[in-house]
Amino acid sequence: ELQRTQGEVHLMGVAGGPTIPKSGLQLVLDASNSKSYGGSGTTWSDISGNGRNFTFTATPTYNSNNAASSFDTIRANGPNANTFDITSSSGHTIILVALQDSLNNESAFKFPMGDGAGVDARGIYAHCSWGNGVVYYDTNGSTSTSSGGGRVQTSGSGFGDFGTNDITHYAFTKSSDGATQTIYKDGASVSQGTNRGSGATLSAHPVTFGGDEQYLDGWDAKMYYILVYNRELTATEVKQVYDSMKGRLD
Repeated sequence: ELQRTQGEVHLMGVAGGPTIPKSGLQLVLDASNSKSYGGSGTTWSDISGNGRNFTFTATPTYNSNNAASSFDTIRANGPNANTFDITSSSGHTIILVALQDSLNNESAFKFPMGDGAGVDARGIYAHCSWGNGVVYYDTNGSTSTSSGGGRVQTSGSGFGDFGTNDITHYAFTKSSDGATQTIYKDGASVSQGTNRGSGATLSAHPVTFGGDEQYLDGWDAKMYYILVYNRELTATEVKQVYDSMKGRLD
């Protein structure tokens, strides 16, 4: 369980231990916490207190490694996107800790909008990374990087093996007014877009981690830890979350 004190959440129920911001917290999935995953079965339980559990499409390959346990190349389906209290004006933050095994063209997560299928349904969506090493972060059904478009991406330069050698802490944030969209890697901003349009209106279709209806086989990566907020975390807060995790992931 998580222990909540003074506006923060202590990971793994340890008072005085690593903390993450509490405000706006919607989801905590932690492969290393036995309350979140007991080592068998197909349910990855939300330990935020909100009960948004995820179900693997098949029994996952579970890598047990003390504090850095993970699931390997598997897809998990969760509650409908419109049940996460993320609105077109709330902003959001998605944090995903993973180790990518290969640069395959697959999706890491999807919060659908519209009919839930296809490119236009990318309410909140990321490739981490695409086969060319670029990390794409799409919102509001847009793949455009021009003014008003909902995509931010890394340049690819220096990201040819993004996440494939080390466990990587990704954070994807969008401001409440939709203007600013940022990708963080290991606590530092690596790409940011302004004039990103509005926030997404999410739909009554399941959120997916490790693939979606286009990438049914899942994402070729190990997933360790997932956080979802219905607000934009500040750069300081993103760094705080990263610092709380990095001792477990070294």
